[in-house]
Amino acid sequence: MAKFKEAEARLLNKKVCMNCSATNSIRATRCRKCGYTKLRVKAKEIRKA
Repeated sequence: MAKFKEAEARLLNKKVCMNCSATNSIRATRCRKCGYTKLRVKAKEIRKA
């Protein structure tokens, strides 16, 4: 991942919209792009394909 803890926190502490996949701030309750209310926390582990 990132080399610094601060950079990693900035990249991973986000919420993702379940409707349009836009990234939002961690404090968001609605999507900034489409207004959808169902947001999930961004996955913190690396997924293997």
